[in-house]
Amino acid sequence: MEIDLKRLIGMLDELNEVTDEGEGMTRPAFSDFEDEAHRWFIKKCRELGLRTHQDAFGNSFGTLGPEEGKGILIGSHLDTVNNGGKFDGALGVITALEVAATLIDNKVPLKKPVTVVAFRAEEVGLIGSSVFTDLLERTDRFEEWLAGINRTAATVDESIGYEDYTDYLELHIEQGKNLETSGKNIGIVNSIASLNRMNVTVHGEAGHAGTISMEERNDALMNTAKILTEFERIVKSYGAPNVGTVGTLQVYPSSPNVIPGKVEFSIDLRGDDMDTLKEIINQFKQYAEENFKVDIVQNPAKAPAHMSEKIMAYIRESCEENGLSYEVLTSGANHDANPLSRRMNAGMIFIPSKDGISHNPAEFSSDEDIEAGAKAMLGAVEKLLDE
Repeated sequence: MEIDLKRLIGMLDELNEVTDEGEGMTRPAFSDFEDEAHRWFIKKCRELGLRTHQDAFGNSFGTLGPEEGKGILIGSHLDTVNNGGKFDGALGVITALEVAATLIDNKVPLKKPVTVVAFRAEEVGLIGSSVFTDLLERTDRFEEWLAGINRTAATVDESIGYEDYTDYLELHIEQGKNLETSGKNIGIVNSIASLNRMNVTVHGEAGHAGTISMEERNDALMNTAKILTEFERIVKSYGAPNVGTVGTLQVYPSSPNVIPGKVEFSIDLRGDDMDTLKEIINQFKQYAEENFKVDIVQNPAKAPAHMSEKIMAYIRESCEENGLSYEVLTSGANHDANPLSRRMNAGMIFIPSKDGISHNPAEFSSDEDIEAGAKAMLGAVEKLLDE
């Protein structure tokens, strides 16, 4: 079977006509533009010959094959960040549509259903896929939050549907430089990194910038610089895939003639092994607390999501059969495959992103890379169907 690259790119271009004004793609979660994209998806599924439905929350599905039995789920999401790129999420849905269309073209007899899914609101916290898998956190203000997006608790309850499927496969652009640097065609994702966040306050003593000598100062910003340098050293000492980022930093009182008396900053720490991450956190906290006056508040950690060894093997075999080079890697970014992996066998295929750029109008993956990803995905789906 051969992927129809022209059809695939044509569908992607057609979908990306749905966007707000401005540079790049803007289809925010729960916006009219996301709604329109899902209407387009349902229409395209019907044109290709798939049975369609939308759940009460708004996730969209197109199915071929038997109407009974547990099936295979393939897809991604259609929402974007503001002024995002043409490929993030959308390419995963379109590639899944192309795989389904190829199965139809070749009249492949299906022993189980194959369903293409377009999840809602991935970019704001994997909302649609978390609803589908019954993993959406129900906080004290849950119903108030739902009202703000024109949903109810009933629409959430009615949209739990993971039990109808055994396997999930998602294609995505890498959003990093690993594949481009290594020259590999395909990334086989083995895990989605754990997310650990901390808020740190460093206390010093504010004072006049011109009258207190350097030796007498307790400068919160200079102390913070030492803490951050040590944080970077600790994370680097553990190697890939562990990464740490300081994304926000506020200095108080933030005046050019006042020695900083307090600094607040955030830490985002990611990796694929909780024990390793705990070691990094403990080393960081020990250094900061022993040498400076600090308050460290840890947010609840999100455990890594591990992909199915079976599906990883199928993707590997598909790559080898199609003459595609590959490497196994961890995803530092979160994806719908995270909640899906907690309910069924799940796998992810990455294709290269030029310069690692994503969430940006300059986001780009070549037609050749897209075709390679589609071939890898089609082969893996065939193997799932042969089980």
